[in-house]
Amino acid sequence: MLLKRLITAALLGPLVIMGVLVSNQNQFVGVLIVILIIASWEFCSLIKIKSIAGKVAFIILAIAITYFLKEEPSLLRPVLIASSLWWIIALYWTLTFPKHGRYLDNALSIKLVSGLFFLVPMALALITLHKNSTSLVLLLLALIWAADIGAYFAGNAFGKNKLCPNVSPGKTIEGALGGIIFSLVVGALYVLITTDKPTLENYFNFGVLSLIVSLVSILGDLFESILKRIADVKDSGKILPGHGGLLDRIDSLTCAAPVFFLLFSFLI
Repeated sequence: MLLKRLITAALLGPLVIMGVLVSNQNQFVGVLIVILIIASWEFCSLIKIKSIAGKVAFIILAIAITYFLKEEPSLLRPVLIASSLWWIIALYWTLTFPKHGRYLDNALSIKLVSGLFFLVPMALALITLHKNSTSLVLLLLALIWAADIGAYFAGNAFGKNKLCPNVSPGKTIEGALGGIIFSLVVGALYVLITTDKPTLENYFNFGVLSLIVSLVSILGDLFESILKRIADVKDSGKILPGHGGLLDRIDSLTCAAPVFFLLFSFLI
């Protein structure tokens, strides 16, 4: 399993980076639409929508909302702020699971709205970031990957205290701290590489950005874990050998991308 994960990551990582760098805006949007289709399909499976018609309807709705909002820049920030407020609710569900997180297992309307907040703002944030600068997309990905790698190694080496045992027993506080440290290093390196004369303010702003992005990436991961626990499955799908479904790879992005966009707008 570990070998499959490493092979898949080694193949996908460079492809993702090259895709971000060489694609124009239309190509990037096209790839994101494909990702949105697959992720929406997996999400529908997790919330037990079994009919193909139901899944297709949700996918069409998600794409339509994404396209409409993409064409209305004035609505972007309010939508991303609203999504951040929704993630506060998701944080509450995560911390109180299974007592209150079971709301996601009851009302279909709550699950569908949650799915839209889960996926659409991520796509909008990535589209806008790519339009402004491909380096911002790469920085976001680097921060998330660093948090993931740091959490893996620190968790294996030092992990003792469970972070959220009812949701994801394998995650530890020590692992989360390792992920934060790795992300902070990436943020500092970004400042060093992209700024001619870095100031203390540059390092502070990117430090705050890196810290918060690493934290919210964990929340995205945990929220998807809740969905999988309710659905009683290990992975969201089987499309990526050793990694499970596409949602299992982009879960951190679902929360981190909109938050990154808002923080970058306010801080940098």
